[in-house]
Amino acid sequence: MGHARRVLMATWDGAGNIPPMRTLAQELVARGHDVHVIGHESTRELFDQTGSTFVRWATATQPPFIREFVPEDQEVAYAQEHIFFGKAYQSDLRPAIEELAPDVVMVDVNLRYAILEGLRVDQPLVVLCHILYGALVSFEDIGSPYLLELNQAAIRDGLPTFSSRREMVESADCALVFSYAEFDPVSGDEAGGKVMHVGPLRSPSDSSSGWSRRLPGRKLLLISLSTSNQNQGALLQRLCDACAQLDVEALVTTGPMIGAEELDTAENVTAIDFVNHDEVLPQVDLLVTHAGHGTVAAGLTYGLPMLCIPLGRDQDFNANCVETLGLGTVLDKETPSDALRRSIQEMLDDDELNRRAKEFAGSLRAHAGIEDALKAIEETMSSA
Repeated sequence: MGHARRVLMATWDGAGNIPPMRTLAQELVARGHDVHVIGHESTRELFDQTGSTFVRWATATQPPFIREFVPEDQEVAYAQEHIFFGKAYQSDLRPAIEELAPDVVMVDVNLRYAILEGLRVDQPLVVLCHILYGALVSFEDIGSPYLLELNQAAIRDGLPTFSSRREMVESADCALVFSYAEFDPVSGDEAGGKVMHVGPLRSPSDSSSGWSRRLPGRKLLLISLSTSNQNQGALLQRLCDACAQLDVEALVTTGPMIGAEELDTAENVTAIDFVNHDEVLPQVDLLVTHAGHGTVAAGLTYGLPMLCIPLGRDQDFNANCVETLGLGTVLDKETPSDALRRSIQEMLDDDELNRRAKEFAGSLRAHAGIEDALKAIEETMSSA
């Protein structure tokens, strides 16, 4: 490592993007760098724990988009206006860069105007991508009225226009993808070495939920749907009903949006709001997930067959990758409990599926990781 540098990371409270960014911030601090994070107030404590200096977005919209309910039919429009194409992220980031004069600016892939500001200034820019690069490519912005406004802002700032988010990301000095290259259908190799897959950067929690197995003689299912509100309550109940008819032990994590006591559970089903996944996953035989990238990446790491039930966002894309690689099954979120029960039993009985999942996990052991991510950031700073 070279001498200590000043780092500015721009992020937002998007649930799945926070864990890898916290890991990155913590490791940069551990290497002696002066790390500053600008984000939503709801993430302050999480980043304070990394040793970073936290500053809240001054004018950008603060949550309710994760912690409180946004109706499903308004979710995409709300996210586009207030997050993905929120202009305030540029106007808030500009004085932070001017005051701090960082050696590198790192920006979450979803904050388009913050990326625009990173491209405008002299400091090197690293884009942090917590979703599959292929998912980023699949959700192109061509034709979006928001993209038209973004390009008008780019012209005002003396920058080229962009036809898509991918083109914008590849204009940065470096892009780090927090996923496995072997799982991502788009490698980014054609970006001239700027795009690097560095794995999910999972940082195992040292907290313990106190959970322990009650039925160790049975196969164990972990049912873990989104930590944000995606109207998953009815699906969780149908999964509980399905497991009640199976000779399994099931652990259901509800997250902060649904009370564990709201679910009607049988003797072989435990509902809990939180459990440390790294405490549980080594014991799990089948992972039932909404196919959020963080949970899927954990399943890949531990070699678990996955039953994917996408609820929205990039989850269909992730689930399709799981199915294409023969690592699991995809079902619709409206699937009734009897069909859920049959699918779970079939997957538990499928020895070949289990073998493929374990072999895939074995292929990931030599994958790039946190040290490679840190090296890429430091080399980006040194080359400026």
